[in-house]
Amino acid sequence: MHGKEFTIDLIRTFFTVVTLVNVAILVMGLWFAPDIQFGYEAFEAPLIYGAVGTLPNIVMYSKKELSVKALFVRKVLQFILIEVLVLFAAFYGAEVYWQQPKIIVSVGISIFLIYVVASIIDWIQNYVTAKRMTDELVKFQERVRG
Repeated sequence: MHGKEFTIDLIRTFFTVVTLVNVAILVMGLWFAPDIQFGYEAFEAPLIYGAVGTLPNIVMYSKKELSVKALFVRKVLQFILIEVLVLFAAFYGAEVYWQQPKIIVSVGISIFLIYVVASIIDWIQNYVTAKRMTDELVKFQERVRG
């Protein structure tokens, strides 16, 4: 994927990740700190995590079609980068309370789950687009053959 298609994928991925991060923050907040309330500044965290989590998509950029092996290697590298960058963004300079191992592990698991769900959503969107294009191509061929 390259060019305009890649840019559209980055934007779509960003909004998918931000939505899933909001869900993860809700669930973990209710679990670990149900009595804490946040101000408007709390709205920036999902945007930051979404941006940080989307940046490693650059690893997937290619001007040519990737082999299955190359795609797998890039996906693994992408996941590792996402995990490291988001954990760093989440915990660098955080208060000691938030740096508890159970919280860090929970966030790490959440990052993995968000990665998997975002990948499934991306696959479904690509599948639907490819199916629609194939159906349109079949209809076009039928019209041309007359």
